[in-house]
Amino acid sequence: MMACKVLLLALALPLSVAVTLPDKLLVAYQSWSECDDSVIEVVEAGVNVVIWFATNLHSGPDGGALMSGGPNRTCVEEKVATLSSMGYTRDKVKHLISVGGWDAPHPETNHSAAEYKDAFIAFSDGLYDGLDWDLEGNDALASSNNFFSAECLRLMGELSKLLHDDGLIVSMAPPESYLDIQTAEFSKFVNLTYPDDDWNTDPVFSYHGHNTYAVPLAMYPDAFDFVSVQIYETKSHASYNTSVLGTPQQEYLATYMTSLVTEGINVDFSSDPDFSYLGMVTIDLSEKAVVGLISNGGMGGPITAKNATAAYAQLEAGHAPRGFMYWCIGDDKDAALPLELASILAGPQNSLADIM
Repeated sequence: MMACKVLLLALALPLSVAVTLPDKLLVAYQSWSECDDSVIEVVEAGVNVVIWFATNLHSGPDGGALMSGGPNRTCVEEKVATLSSMGYTRDKVKHLISVGGWDAPHPETNHSAAEYKDAFIAFSDGLYDGLDWDLEGNDALASSNNFFSAECLRLMGELSKLLHDDGLIVSMAPPESYLDIQTAEFSKFVNLTYPDDDWNTDPVFSYHGHNTYAVPLAMYPDAFDFVSVQIYETKSHASYNTSVLGTPQQEYLATYMTSLVTEGINVDFSSDPDFSYLGMVTIDLSEKAVVGLISNGGMGGPITAKNATAAYAQLEAGHAPRGFMYWCIGDDKDAALPLELASILAGPQNSLADIM
């Protein structure tokens, strides 16, 4: 027991050590509070960033800033230790902790970014290599969490900068509409619709945003290591183009990835009372873009893993995203999705071990 405790302590990450990511990323999310041996399988299949899910930022019983929630800490420590003993050490596989999730509360903004940084450090205590933002909306259309306050968006950017400046990894996973290549419109509301996508089906999906996550990226572009766009958002452009308009999945995704990487996302903040000073901004994702799929039982969706790898393979040099992400490990217990995706991310000049 003492030997195990010593090993776990040795795995803790000193704050003075800057964390570096592999060039190519294969990111996998755990589901809500999930922690089991399936994480071992997906890392063996090629995953090199595990995002544990999910925490909240709020006031504690003493009124101070607190980070709480997520999976059982002892279980996560054991899985990280097991992976390290198998050769998947902290320099090869990164472990982040996510903030948010659907229906989860947004951070309380009565605390400063510096206070929440201290809360993260206390919560992590060296276990996690960084933080992932996954703040989203709420099933209740009238919920206050279907609106991102200016204070919340500023906090996201300010806390990300502080953590990144301390050498930690910071990522975000916006739903497709929260970082949308098809429009320059901006809104802090995330209970909107896609007016130009005519599904001809009910019910209308009324939980889209308009480039909401562009604010922290515009304010602190260097604070974010990678951005995983969820193209599997319900009734996304990706789904509409491939399932309604009939665009072949490979063709659609290749065009999407090229645009995301080479053109970025243009966002016009001029009509927003809080962020009009930003004007028109191009969000550069050339070194940050990661494409997010849903596991769909290991097939991948709304683009299958096979079509995703085919699209990736046809891209010209400089047009490829940094990698792929998927939600979630628990819906693909056989690790079929990372096995397929890792084959292309390894590339013709690298072995699979190189990306891990």
